[in-house]
Amino acid sequence: MFIRGFVQGVGFRPFIFNLARSKGLRGYVSNLGDAGVEIVAEGEEAALDSFIREIPLKKPPVSRIDEIELNWEVPRNESGDFSISKSQESKLSVRSVIPVDLGICDCCITEMKSQTRFRCYPFTSCAHCGPRFTMIRKLPYDRVNTAMASFPFCPDCERDYLDPGSRRYDVQGFACPRCGPRLTLLDSQGNDMQLEDPIKEAARLLLEGSIIAVKGVGGFHLSVDATNESAVTELRRRRRRPNQPFAVMSSSIDQIRKYACVGDAEEKLLTDQARPILVLKKSKNYCLAESVSPGLDTVGVMLPYTGLHLLLLEYFKKEALVMTSANFPGKPITVDETEVRKELMGVVDFYLVHNREIINRCDDSVIKVLDGNPVFLRKSRGYSPSYLKPSWSVKNHQILALGGELNNNASLFVQDRIITTQHIGDVDDLETLDYMMNTIRFIQNVYDIKNPDLIVSDMHPAFLTTRRAKELSAELECDLAQVQHHHAHAAALMAENSFGVGSKIISIVIDGAGYGLDGNVWGGEIFLAGYSGFERLASLEYHPMPGGDLCTYYPARMLAAILSSFMSESEIEQYFEKNTSKYFKHGLDELHYVLKQSKESSTIKTSSLGRLLDALAVVLDICWLRTYEGEPPMRLEALASLGNPASVNLELKCRKINGKYVFDTSNFLCSILEHMSYNSCKDVALAIHKSIGTAFGELSCALADEFGCKEIGLSGGAAVNSILNFYIKDVISKNNKTFITHKKYPCGDGCISLGQAVVASTKFCDIHHESQI
Repeated sequence: MFIRGFVQGVGFRPFIFNLARSKGLRGYVSNLGDAGVEIVAEGEEAALDSFIREIPLKKPPVSRIDEIELNWEVPRNESGDFSISKSQESKLSVRSVIPVDLGICDCCITEMKSQTRFRCYPFTSCAHCGPRFTMIRKLPYDRVNTAMASFPFCPDCERDYLDPGSRRYDVQGFACPRCGPRLTLLDSQGNDMQLEDPIKEAARLLLEGSIIAVKGVGGFHLSVDATNESAVTELRRRRRRPNQPFAVMSSSIDQIRKYACVGDAEEKLLTDQARPILVLKKSKNYCLAESVSPGLDTVGVMLPYTGLHLLLLEYFKKEALVMTSANFPGKPITVDETEVRKELMGVVDFYLVHNREIINRCDDSVIKVLDGNPVFLRKSRGYSPSYLKPSWSVKNHQILALGGELNNNASLFVQDRIITTQHIGDVDDLETLDYMMNTIRFIQNVYDIKNPDLIVSDMHPAFLTTRRAKELSAELECDLAQVQHHHAHAAALMAENSFGVGSKIISIVIDGAGYGLDGNVWGGEIFLAGYSGFERLASLEYHPMPGGDLCTYYPARMLAAILSSFMSESEIEQYFEKNTSKYFKHGLDELHYVLKQSKESSTIKTSSLGRLLDALAVVLDICWLRTYEGEPPMRLEALASLGNPASVNLELKCRKINGKYVFDTSNFLCSILEHMSYNSCKDVALAIHKSIGTAFGELSCALADEFGCKEIGLSGGAAVNSILNFYIKDVISKNNKTFITHKKYPCGDGCISLGQAVVASTKFCDIHHESQI
């Protein structure tokens, strides 16, 4: 019998051992090198039937069974008992999963607070919790193949390891203070402060306003008192992160409720053993520093997922600690202590470190609840690597998809499984590209996957992933395919919602940017989409992007470009008159140059909803300089959440041009400017969201009727905007269509590699393959 799923590192072998012995069976259970489990059991037929039936019913709570493969053979009538056999490295299958990291369980927390040898030990873990993926070198998941190989068992731990009645029986990653990893507190120069209790001293320093780098499970965090405005502001100044929201960590749900709104769905996610960061609405009695998430109505929150975090918060006693990644935004999370001290010199005052190596770096996962349903913003610790089983197979072929550029990951399609890496970051430099390629090699080695037959990338010629795909294709002498960015979004949405290989849906894809078939920047689209191709049915109106990507950092440039479609140059100058120096770094001269570029035919054009929302954030004077990805739309959404839906009525109209529907954003902006003179900004902000969501929803329903589609999907980075999402879904539901959204992968570019893989796989399927439907 072979069992595949999340069955290594979760106490599965001891469970099988005890269950088999209770049935009087003979044989063994063994870990396989691909993270699966092999069971050979012999005994009475009734006992075997009962054994097989009870495995899925009584399995360890943190385990997951994806597949049970039964093979019946003639009994050997061998004597002996049931045993746990030595792990096997030779039997490989992509049907098994690499174990993920799990937050500390209640039993271990109890031991840390009781008079046991684990009392106050920050690395306490057992079969039901603790790091897995981040400390694995290779499979099978045995201690010798992990970072714990450096910490041989003491007699007490070895006794637990060999005791079938222990919660740590055959557990590979646990230890105690006598034999396990240890903490050290270093000063700003990296000197050991020689403390008996480094955590207690770190908490005291945090209470005094110090900034501390904390080595966790998958990388380093920067920590500071989240209630101390001056301390948080100082962290921003030192790290040069003026506005990007910081995640915080609190010791309990009760503490979180002091500053954020927690419903049933949110509580369930917060307490899940994956322990993600959850984006929550700030409560009316919000008591954290305003600079934790300036200009937003939300805050990212997580509960402690290690003993280290628990102890630190217990000593700290206050509501929350900032616990934000120590890396620069979009870069790989930092894991190496030497590199951390070099990179954070002048940023942090102290370093709280341990001597257990981080093998596989892994960021915190981030989730937002939309209409009661969890949606990934970033899928990583606790959920990655991740796996998807489409309804078709690529047989003996292998596909490697390298994704896009921002918030990237990679996917491998092997047989009937797609394996997706943890969150990588923004692949816009060689360091991050190397990290991604090393992560891919790790998965290839684990599953003994040979070189791919097909490598897939985005169409954007400037992406490092696109260039690397071309290089790999030449090096490995394999085929190369490119997939349009928004087609990948639509295909990923279909795949994770189990649509068959020949299916089609109407797909709304709204985001910041994607290289279009015409060489322009797309991002406000409605497709008739299938895996083998798509038809672009509708989009936002094209507007020039003077200066290209400069528009993303200085959104007043985008606003000026849209205004130029219905205003004269003198009228635009008059509009910006009071704020020219604020909105344009070089004042009026820059504005003139922007308007000149807007008229040039060579200037790249965009249909991006992200760029439209950027411009509207300037109209409402809430954001004119983007300091982090998505800042202007996020601030606009926060303002809109305060608005009255009945106060302002706006309409985003569309017209048909050359057989394609185009949303008239020029007249839309003109109407917004008219309403600005006699309505509040918050009411106008909400009306903007309502009209955009309603327009996309209504046209999608009409197109669904025209093309005979029952399902309408929503993907793209802007799909996580709760107000847009609500109005789009509301219209679709009222028109008796099925609303499809992401459940297992991020709405943003964290789903691109998945979409690329399934689109490319049609080359190996028995359906007509073409670039357009």
